[in-house]
Amino acid sequence: MSDAVSPLAWRVVPAALRTLARWITIVQLVGYTTSLVYVWHTTRLTPPGIEARYRGTNPEGGTAPMQFPKSFAEMLTITHTHLLSMAVIFVLTGLGVALCGSLPERWRRFLVAEPFAALLVSFAAMWLMRYVDPRFAWLLEASSALLALTFYVQSYLILRDLARVRRGEAGR
Repeated sequence: MSDAVSPLAWRVVPAALRTLARWITIVQLVGYTTSLVYVWHTTRLTPPGIEARYRGTNPEGGTAPMQFPKSFAEMLTITHTHLLSMAVIFVLTGLGVALCGSLPERWRRFLVAEPFAALLVSFAAMWLMRYVDPRFAWLLEASSALLALTFYVQSYLILRDLARVRRGEAGR
C-alpha cells in the first residue's frame, strides 16, 4: 500500500498528535541510548561481559569486580519489567512506522514486527545463557544488536516523515 492509497499517514494526522509523536520519539531515543550506555557500562557489550552479568564471575578470577549469578527471582523480574516496558516502546514506534507513508508496505510491516520477534529471542537467549550454556550470550548480543538497530531505524524514519510533513505544511 503506497502513501497515495493509504488513508492513514502522518500527513493526515492532526498537528498536535504529530508534535506528540515527535517528542515521544525524541524522549525514547534519549532513554534507549541511556539504557545502551548502562549495558555497555555493566557488560562492555561483549559476550563474556554479558555472561558475567547473568551467570556471575569467579571470585578468584582476577581484578574485575565480583558479580553474582542472577537468581531465578531476579531473572523473572528482569524479564517481566523489560518485556512489558519494551513492548510499549515498540508499540509506539510501530504505530509511528505504520504511519510512515514514504515507506513501502512490506518494509513497514517488517519494521513493525521485527522488534517483537527480537525481544522474544533476546529474552529466550538470556534464560538459555543463564541456565543452559554460556555461549547463548552470542545470541543475546546479536538479537539485542538487531533490536537496537531496528529501534534507531524506526526512530529515524518517524522523525524524517514528520519533518517532511512539517516542511510540506510550511510550503503551503
